[in-house]
Amino acid sequence: MDDINVLIYYDGRWDNYCYYKDYSVVGIVIPIDCSYVVLVDLIMKELKRDSAHYDVTIQYQVVANGPLIRILGDSSVSFYKGIKKNESDLTKFQLCVDINLIPYIYDNRMTLDTVMTT
Repeated sequence: MDDINVLIYYDGRWDNYCYYKDYSVVGIVIPIDCSYVVLVDLIMKELKRDSAHYDVTIQYQVVANGPLIRILGDSSVSFYKGIKKNESDLTKFQLCVDINLIPYIYDNRMTLDTVMTT
């Protein structure tokens, strides 16, 4: 089987009618044997962001303003690839990616230890 071309919509927002608006677009190629971890890594590398610092939510719709289907793991990636590989229209089933910076947790103990050893 061939790899799958996918449009990634990112840096947008969902409105009250389940439309993803004000987004940027990039295209990627998903290997047919792609896992969830590989998919997230591909997306983050393409967007030039470090996945260790961001929380990633990947969703798509099968019908306009229909319910959002979230990709949560390997099984949902396989399901997505199954419907996407049979669709010749590149603009169908685009992945909408929300990326949020993970807040840095300040550790007082680390700072105290650093101060005490210097």
